[in-house]
Amino acid sequence: MRRRFLSAPASGTESKGSERHVNGPMPRLESSIKKHLSPTLKNDGFVGFGRTFRRVSEDLIHVVQVQGSRYGGKFAINLGIQPRSIPDVAGNSPDPMKIREELCEFRRRLSETKSDQWWEHEGSEESMDAAVRAAALVYATIGWRLFSEVSGPESPLQKVTPAQFEAGEYSFSGFGSTKVRMARSLALMRQSIGNLADANAFARIALASLANASALRPELEELCRATESKQT
Repeated sequence: MRRRFLSAPASGTESKGSERHVNGPMPRLESSIKKHLSPTLKNDGFVGFGRTFRRVSEDLIHVVQVQGSRYGGKFAINLGIQPRSIPDVAGNSPDPMKIREELCEFRRRLSETKSDQWWEHEGSEESMDAAVRAAALVYATIGWRLFSEVSGPESPLQKVTPAQFEAGEYSFSGFGSTKVRMARSLALMRQSIGNLADANAFARIALASLANASALRPELEELCRATESKQT
């Protein structure tokens, strides 16, 4: 009677299968975000999943987005503010359910200091959990306040005058972009509420701050003409 033997697995197959069984799937940062950052943000009115969360605060959209390092092993948290009355960075009407932080006109990093802050972690679930818990604590103590300082009826985005902006006598709590883009955004915001004098002044600040060649020049020149002609 011939005995039948099972063939041996190909080289490396058994060890890989055993490793998957013993170790399970590789930990993902999204799982730690879901456990430790998402509840903090949802308690503050944000909705979302994965790495991006959003909320609407009157005429502004707030965005919180986790950015992983391209080299792995650490992440930062980006904060964005987009006025609903003006186009986003890509020139589109902002969608409160889809907009990403990089499309917001006013942006900054979540940080305990004035410098960049990254949370480092190893490849284990425990290390990722610890890093995300630390980041969530920074949002709970600092992040919510940063959004609060530039939101509401008394928001400096609504109250700053062209003269104050030109002189640098204002604070957007670290949110911003280039001088040209900020002045352009403020001009469009003032235009949307019928304050054409300030809209024109902000547009002229943006125009004067342009480099010699800029794709924004035709738009800003038209904005200056439109807000000036409607005043007369």
